[in-house]
Amino acid sequence: MKWIKYLAEHWSNTVTAGCLIIVGLIEAWQQAASTLSPSSSLPRLGDGWHYAPLALLIIAGVSWLSGHRHQKPQSSIPAQSPAIVSPGIPTLSALHGMIPQVDFNPFEHFRIAYYSPLTAEVENNIKIAAQRHYPNDHEGFYTKLIGIGIVSYTHDMTWAYIFKSQLMLLMEMNRNNGWIPIAEAKKFYDAAALEYPHVYPQYSFDQWLEYMKGQQLIIRHASDMLEITHRGKDFLKYLAHWGRDVNIKKC
Repeated sequence: MKWIKYLAEHWSNTVTAGCLIIVGLIEAWQQAASTLSPSSSLPRLGDGWHYAPLALLIIAGVSWLSGHRHQKPQSSIPAQSPAIVSPGIPTLSALHGMIPQVDFNPFEHFRIAYYSPLTAEVENNIKIAAQRHYPNDHEGFYTKLIGIGIVSYTHDMTWAYIFKSQLMLLMEMNRNNGWIPIAEAKKFYDAAALEYPHVYPQYSFDQWLEYMKGQQLIIRHASDMLEITHRGKDFLKYLAHWGRDVNIKKC
């Protein structure tokens, strides 16, 4: 029968609840009996019953612990599932069918971070803006602000230090379906070395490539082929979005 199966699976809860109910009944009986007159025929509980509630509470506690000690606590974080391409702009992990690898440690980040009155002012202004413009979706406002801000900052830092010759290579790779032989890539380096002889004697071809690899703009394959990455393509889109002119760069 279903109720027998239920009791077998949840015996600890049943015993615990039963003990608590009996404790409540004993306490209620004793309280009612204490207000009766001596001539009342209602029986009173003896002195030994004063210890019964304590014993029942101990039994209830032991029973509950015994039934739950082998149960694994449910995590408040939902289990990760493979990324799904959703309408709108898909994430890179979704495009590759991968689970996002998030290993950010906020406690360590905040522990060593620099704090100032400017930080406090910015935090306060962000909260005001979220409440004013996204009163029903603060989280959506914060994630959009952070996502746009981090990507913009990353691309701006790349733009600040990248050479014109490296940008020309990325643009050529993008036109060539994202690939170029390393020998062809070196032609961009050699041309820049001739135009800027005071810079390139101290800046080797490997170092020139390493900057783009370090910025995750390109991948160098064992076959001596270079491939532009999603980040490299996104960097070029970012420059086009803001009308950045490659010709203002040097080297």
